[in-house]
Amino acid sequence: MREYFLHNGNEQEGPFTIDELKNKNITKQTSIWYDGIPEWTTAGNIEELSVLFKALPPEFKPSADVMPATQSLQNEAPKRKGKTSLKFVGVLALLVIVLIIIASADNNSDPVDETYVEKVMSIEEVEKSEPQNFLAASGNYNENFWGTKLKVHGLIKNNATVATYKDAVVKVTYYSKTKTALGSKEYTIYEVFAPHSEKPFELKIENYKDVKSIGWQVITATAN
Repeated sequence: MREYFLHNGNEQEGPFTIDELKNKNITKQTSIWYDGIPEWTTAGNIEELSVLFKALPPEFKPSADVMPATQSLQNEAPKRKGKTSLKFVGVLALLVIVLIIIASADNNSDPVDETYVEKVMSIEEVEKSEPQNFLAASGNYNENFWGTKLKVHGLIKNNATVATYKDAVVKVTYYSKTKTALGSKEYTIYEVFAPHSEKPFELKIENYKDVKSIGWQVITATAN
């Protein structure tokens, strides 16, 4: 049975089976690795994990044959007589007054503030606040002749819709042959990453005893 390792940007967890992952509350952006892929990726890129993400229902649209309440009252009004008819007219007049007051208040309000409250956060604000969820690092590496140095040939891809980032911080993690994290080091890539763009990078880093593999990921960046 396949087992998966998780990484939250600071430490590694695992291994877990797919049943155990159901209790980990992972998202599509969670960093994940399993034996069989060369480097860390996100959970949303692994097809068999799609069952862990809950689908949202579509927007509810009422049927066209559902009659609005006000229309129903208006249609029924001619059938009412005497005191009942007078009560209906009074309620209708009160409703008109309330609508006039609400419309007047809306005209005096600040449309920019109201839109912001309803929207809470724009797409750009969300993307700028969470660069690690939109910048993905991939690539490969090789040792020098003496095995004392490692050269990383990487690629950083910006999957954001509108946000631009710069100065991406890449965290390189060293692993033993049992996939235990032995340590890590951070490097800053001084480039500008436009939406839907890719930028290559290279790192020359130290190799250490008992290191059998390394992995890297973008942990933060500056919104441009």
